[in-house]
Amino acid sequence: MKKDLKKLENKNMQLTLELNKDEWEAWVDEAYNKNKGKYKVEGFRAGKAPRKMIEKAYGFEVFFSDAIADGFNKVYIEILDTDKSFTPIDGPEIRVDKFDENGITIVAEIPVMPEVKLGKYTGLKVNVNPEEVTDKDVEIELKRVQNQNTRLVEKDGAIENGDVANIDFKGSIDGEYFEGGTAEGYDLEIGSHSFIDTFEDQLVGLKTGDTKDVMVKFPEKYGAENLAGKPAKFEVKVNAVKVKELPEINDEFASNVSEFETLDEYKKHIKEHLGEHAKEDAKIKTQNEIINKIVEGVECDVPELLAKRELDALMQDMEYRLMYQGASLEAYAEYIGKTVDEIREERKEDAVKSVKIRLALQEILNAEKIDVTDKDIDKYVENIAKKVNKSLEEYKSTLTDERLNYIKNELLMTKLLDFLVENNK
Repeated sequence: MKKDLKKLENKNMQLTLELNKDEWEAWVDEAYNKNKGKYKVEGFRAGKAPRKMIEKAYGFEVFFSDAIADGFNKVYIEILDTDKSFTPIDGPEIRVDKFDENGITIVAEIPVMPEVKLGKYTGLKVNVNPEEVTDKDVEIELKRVQNQNTRLVEKDGAIENGDVANIDFKGSIDGEYFEGGTAEGYDLEIGSHSFIDTFEDQLVGLKTGDTKDVMVKFPEKYGAENLAGKPAKFEVKVNAVKVKELPEINDEFASNVSEFETLDEYKKHIKEHLGEHAKEDAKIKTQNEIINKIVEGVECDVPELLAKRELDALMQDMEYRLMYQGASLEAYAEYIGKTVDEIREERKEDAVKSVKIRLALQEILNAEKIDVTDKDIDKYVENIAKKVNKSLEEYKSTLTDERLNYIKNELLMTKLLDFLVENNK
């Protein structure tokens, strides 16, 4: 068998196999022995029919596909085991280039990882300053915690904008009550726009004990198709009217919401906490700036296949995030006045850059021989085990190979980022 492996102009690898008549016959015979049990021939038990009989019944080429697939695969695996000059990124595309009584020629194009030429990745200069935490930042955080601890207090009088109305409601369309349109004791903040159309506006002015038929129309693009665009009636009863009561920010407030006894101690803690966040943000910005500068100096033709995979992942991630918010990618696209295809087109550049970053970082890992040892993994796992009062062995036995691999990759990235920060200014 003649084997020829060469690089194509598109940077992929091409593997050509030339088999003579006897070599090809051996491949077909092996395919016959492996697959003969799949074919039924009258007069023979399953798996006992001679090859010629099966070929006569099903066509002379019946075993050709399996012969090519299995035979090529064996040779291909041998080459991958011995030749480390290239890394495939997908399965080979196989075709028969020549086939006659003298044998067969098989050609396969193999998409491979591109060559990455690193520019400068140490001694770079980036300018990132941690944001200074001010007294105003502390006050904003205090206000956030204050709002989290808001109490609802019943009041006499009519519902006003900003009040919380506790209501029972029952929705119907054309006299038919619909699923999901009924609730009791529901707290609805007036002006929050969490209900459709003018539902909340129509409650303004009602008092505890009042009832009202609220008339609304569902949006044309409502999530439930059986309700979309239809007018509906909600029978509403007001159980109570409540107002938000903010706690006063003082020593008592500080002791209620934290481990500190005085407001001054709590403010000091908030400032330190925000300062730690600012340092962490600056650290991440520093890492990102260094990576961006490294990628600017990288020479690499990103394969279309890798770019497409990354783009698919970016779009899927966007779709999942929108789903968690109760929206869809199509609805979001319509909201911003674009199509999904237009959004995808806009993200292409991000996908290419993301692949380029990954390839560059992998090249640095290889160049600097940065690796994670079993000892590194054990130390990481042991710290987690201590928090749940388990020994290293006990906790590690609960981890799947997938989880251990995730930990290894996380530690590897941490080592790499630490290396980059230490070796750049």
